[in-house]
Amino acid sequence: MQVMINLYLSNKKTNRVLLILCFYCALLLLFRVKITQSIFYFFLIWNLFLAAIPYLLLQVAKQKIQLFENGKLRLLLFVCWLLFLPNSFYIVTDFVHLSKGNPELFWFDLILLFSFASLGFLFGLLAIQEFKNCYLLFHAPRLIQTSIPIISLLCGFGIYLGRFLRFNSWTILTHPFQLAMDTFLSILSTEALLFSALYGSFIYLTYQIKNQFYGN
Repeated sequence: MQVMINLYLSNKKTNRVLLILCFYCALLLLFRVKITQSIFYFFLIWNLFLAAIPYLLLQVAKQKIQLFENGKLRLLLFVCWLLFLPNSFYIVTDFVHLSKGNPELFWFDLILLFSFASLGFLFGLLAIQEFKNCYLLFHAPRLIQTSIPIISLLCGFGIYLGRFLRFNSWTILTHPFQLAMDTFLSILSTEALLFSALYGSFIYLTYQIKNQFYGN
């Protein structure tokens, strides 16, 4: 419990807003369950949890600065963070489920999905910002700045692997050879590359716009 409190207080202003938004999303979802007696959209809870992991991972790591001081641990932390980061932006693709819902609740479901997707996307942008803040302490600014558009494009590719090939972040542990083979084939696919470029550029531009209005 004390760890959770310390985690919340480490960035109290931002974390308070995130908690409020989480409660708002939860209330929307529970209201829909109440009026429809259906848990159709309960998968949004899991997707939002996955979306929050990259941000929370760096927040926890910041509590133990020695994790960043060790080069190997810093690299391992980055790899784990990068594997989960596409989940933060993947939730935007959940709009595909809108056509499967109740037509009478179309506008409510639109707000429900938009709320979860926006919060997930926000977790992703904050995770990239935390990455920049943490790793700038140990690497050259030019390297970090250059890595962000590359990370954005990799997120776009990760979204493609998740939405179309149905891979998860932990597939690298459960089915590494299948993942490697399908990843290689996807790199040769024009559709995969265009999709990755589209979503990756959108993530990067959104991140830059966020910085222009709210600072680094």
